[in-house]
Amino acid sequence: MDDKLKIIELLKHQVTAKTAELTTQNIQKTTQDIQDLLKILNDVAAIDFVATPSETPTKQEPATTSEEKTIEAPTPKPIVTTLVEKHEQVPQQPKVSSEPEVPLLSEHWLNNHKSYIGRFHLDLNGGHVGSIKVSESKLHKMSNPPENGDWVRADEYKDGDSVNYKMTTLKRDPLPTDIVRLKFLPAVFRQDVKRWYIEFKSPEHETTQQLLLGDYDVMLFKLKPGDYIDYAYRRGQEIDGKIIWRYTNSAAVATRMKQKFAKATDTEPNHETAASRQTQYKATVNKPAKRKQRALQQVFANKQLLLVCIENSGMPRKVKRNVEERGGKLILSPRSDSNAMLKKKVQKADMVIVPTDFVDHGQMFAAKDEAKRIGKPIWMAKNTNERNMLQWYKRHFPNEAKAPVMDYEA
Repeated sequence: MDDKLKIIELLKHQVTAKTAELTTQNIQKTTQDIQDLLKILNDVAAIDFVATPSETPTKQEPATTSEEKTIEAPTPKPIVTTLVEKHEQVPQQPKVSSEPEVPLLSEHWLNNHKSYIGRFHLDLNGGHVGSIKVSESKLHKMSNPPENGDWVRADEYKDGDSVNYKMTTLKRDPLPTDIVRLKFLPAVFRQDVKRWYIEFKSPEHETTQQLLLGDYDVMLFKLKPGDYIDYAYRRGQEIDGKIIWRYTNSAAVATRMKQKFAKATDTEPNHETAASRQTQYKATVNKPAKRKQRALQQVFANKQLLLVCIENSGMPRKVKRNVEERGGKLILSPRSDSNAMLKKKVQKADMVIVPTDFVDHGQMFAAKDEAKRIGKPIWMAKNTNERNMLQWYKRHFPNEAKAPVMDYEA
């Protein structure tokens, strides 16, 4: 075997050895080494080697004995060894890898699609990371479930014939989401309408909201008096939400006890001495007390609202206060207005309010017909309290109802 074949065989053995040592930890470096070996093998194959004298003896030289052959056989080895050492020094030189390393916190699969790293995205019911669905029951079983946007790792494991994933939170990095989740709300049955409903207060509304639950969700979760539920909806779409969890009796008792304990801890009485209380009283006796009123959303900002109502009732003062506190202007159409004057005011206003118990029938129908003719929003109600008026306005003007909050101090 000449020098060229020996070098080729040696390179082939190195490629085989590198392939046998390939693991997930050294896959990039091993791949680069194999590519370098193949490149050297290609260069060696293109070189025309010159036969050495030891391999092509002349006719004048005497025939060598078997002992001399044994001594002369290792002569090519220094050449091979030198080439191998040169090759082994090549990977030690700094090289730029053609395949960039995958960062840890990026969406990618691991271990032959047995594990996945990515951001957790919250859904109405449960959530998902990549194409892996995370059920609501699995989130409730976790002591510290991930939030929307957190980096998690999902590791596959088999539970009998089914394939499940174990969720591990790698980094807390929450992102904003349009999904709102209401936790541990009592489900109440209304006898007058024969429907189930919940009460809650959200940042989008000033007052407490009552929301009827869907019949399908009631049948699916088999609600009964005394049940507590979790409710989820997309922001601004409370009616289209759904029940995502019903607490068992034991879980409800445990949650109530936890909330009661947390409340007792937060409101733990501060044992002050009489001297300290007297000192605080003297420090504040000369200061005028400031009472901060509740924050009001300016939902009626730059709006003119027409109230068709009897002028000598208490309704105009009540509605005017509610409208002006929220940035609007109230126009009154009393019983003394003619139909022509009433129609002009309807055309000028942005919306019309008609309390049916405080208006003449002629005024009511005239305002209704004119508003319907020109497409003006009109609210006709028997109970025109603050809460009902705000709910009606936000249903008809969902985009304009989100106004900045103003704080007042008295």
